Amino acid sequence: MKKFLSGLLIAATLIFIGQSFAFAAEQPKGIPAGGKGTTEVAAIEDMKSSTIKRVLAQITSRSDDPASPYQQLLARYKEFIDSVKVEKKGNNSSGAFVTGRVVIKYKELQAELEKIVSAAHNNDEGKKVYIFIRFVGGDDETQMRDAENRILRIYNNRLKLNGFKAATDDATNYKLSQTRQMSFEKFVAWVQEQFVDDFADHTIIVGEIKMAQLDQDDEGYTASCDINIRAFDRKANFKLIGNYEGSDVLRMKDLDRVGKHVLEKAAVTSSKEITDKLVTYWQKR
Repeated sequence: MKKFLSGLLIAATLIFIGQSFAFAAEQPKGIPAGGKGTTEVAAIEDMKSSTIKRVLAQITSRSDDPASPYQQLLARYKEFIDSVKVEKKGNNSSGAFVTGRVVIKYKELQAELEKIVSAAHNNDEGKKVYIFIRFVGGDDETQMRDAENRILRIYNNRLKLNGFKAATDDATNYKLSQTRQMSFEKFVAWVQEQFVDDFADHTIIVGEIKMAQLDQDDEGYTASCDINIRAFDRKANFKLIGNYEGSDVLRMKDLDRVGKHVLEKAAVTSSKEITDKLVTYWQKR
């Protein structure tokens, strides 16, 4: 386990945005897509809009509300299309269809999402988010601190992408080592106690990512971790905004990479789930 966790920490930090956009790795070639419509032109437009939907689902919450960032950006989908390559087209009993690849203007899409969210919550203290996520399963405090810092960076990037303001409480973060022997429920209560006299309108995220198992066979290594994350509205007396409980599993041939990557995978997955819930909650406040 010690060798495993040492390997977990030695690779260079991945660029978060490459993980957030499931399709970004295909950007030079475009995203494989298809569309259908009454005419070939309509089918191409359907291919464009359906591609934007897939990308938007990676960075913000799906919503039917016309005022939501999702619907606002979807309505402007043509602005974020860089190019379209039709590879196959034809007709059937339903009309025309096309398949091909669509290249998206990722940076422009991100920038517009940030503008929309910021404008909707200008000076909204509820957008300030404190994050306290501990890593469980390391052999020493240095390893666990390093893992927690990488989790924090991933969460900060995801929150910023959705217009939130990542706040810091160095004093509480520094004392996370005191919670290593606490149960998760006691850890949550401990974090809340740190804010007992603070009635500001902001969000507190508390959670843990725990290395659960490492298996080895002739073809490689399988690492898994358990995830338990909760988000609270402090001003509403720690009202539960949303939670995420789950696990992530990753299989790789390289022992030095599998642990690190499964941890980052868990942070990416859980940060998206929790941030989506924060967006929905604060939009209704």
